Amino acid sequence: MSIEIVEATESHIPDIVELWKEFMDHHKDIDPRFPAREDAHVSFEQHIRELMGTEDTLVLVALDESRVVGFSISQVNSYPPIWVESDKHGFIDTMAITADYRRKGIGEHMLGRIFESFASHGIDRIELTVAARNEVGYSFWRKHGFKDFSHRLYLQRG
Repeated sequence: MSIEIVEATESHIPDIVELWKEFMDHHKDIDPRFPAREDAHVSFEQHIRELMGTEDTLVLVALDESRVVGFSISQVNSYPPIWVESDKHGFIDTMAITADYRRKGIGEHMLGRIFESFASHGIDRIELTVAARNEVGYSFWRKHGFKDFSHRLYLQRG
């Protein structure tokens, strides 16, 4: 298996959307608080198209020949001008690998490309969010040096 990590193009969007649906189903399976609307993929497709047109966003795909088996979205973001740290930081919005390609080093290879991109922007702080019950995702990020920074809590009333 020879996987290639490349920047996504317009032709990859339908496959990215299908993989995003799988990603969302996975999250719904591990935590029922992730119910996506029936037409959520339509909004996601529009969202990914908009992101691909910005200079501060990198959308990558992992290809096994021409098959999209993974994708990631990473962005250069700015903090409000109240913090001592640099105002810019990297944010990994999404990384998804299709089920039968997980644990084969694809995420690690993709993460290396994301790190290179952030370094080229002078970014040395990278943040992301992991669902509390996503043990596989959490262990992946911890394995690659990410540490707990904050906890996002919720309260369901009514």
